[in-house]
Amino acid sequence: MSLSFDEFYVFAERATDAVSASTLSGVEHSDASLKDDKSVVTKTDFSIEKKIRNRIRESYPTHNISGEEYEFTNNNSEYTWTIDPIDGTVSYLHGVPLFGILLGLSFNEIPLYGSIRLPMLRNDFVAGDSSVCLINGEQVRAKEFTSFEDCLMLTTDIERVRKSRYSMIYDGMIEKGSLSRTWGDCFGYYLLCSGKADLMMDLDLKDCDILPLIPIIKGAGAKIIKLDGTHNNIVACVAELADTVESLLP
Repeated sequence: MSLSFDEFYVFAERATDAVSASTLSGVEHSDASLKDDKSVVTKTDFSIEKKIRNRIRESYPTHNISGEEYEFTNNNSEYTWTIDPIDGTVSYLHGVPLFGILLGLSFNEIPLYGSIRLPMLRNDFVAGDSSVCLINGEQVRAKEFTSFEDCLMLTTDIERVRKSRYSMIYDGMIEKGSLSRTWGDCFGYYLLCSGKADLMMDLDLKDCDILPLIPIIKGAGAKIIKLDGTHNNIVACVAELADTVESLLP
């Protein structure tokens, strides 16, 4: 049985809203630890993912579940849910409101629907299906490119970009006059898809970081450029910038 975007929207909106408030009281640094990959995790990450997993099991018991903090649940289904309980854990840990809860659904490993919940930014809810992008139920679109002088370029970690083999893309955009800011993680894509930013560059992504975002980015009319042929290193940008970015590839 197929699962419609409307059904996904209702489920994801409720599931993420139910856990959103748990992020508002903040977190003690003593509750955080480093994982094997040196990324930060908190007790809230585990709690949110567990609660969303339970909701998925109740409503879609035959579906697979892939989350950042717990092992893959394989039910040999064509459908797989992807959870990033806190995208932007460093921001969350330091009381910076630019983090979100990601929940997406793939069909036969192709991202089908995706959502972002931004608990500390009016609790906004973003969802997309690759043809439409909605913020709190209202359709939004990426902006039209006007000039490099008015171009806002974002990334999560500028040092990661500088040390990467793709630094010439960022440097090339700066040389053309673009403005750079580090309003990153899922908030950067929120700005791109709502028409506030022109480009978001993200490196070393895990599936949970990007799969829920792909239908949102495409639904807003933005383009995704795979820097190495995978979704691990990408530039998401307004359509008019795609050729420029590709011309700067190493």
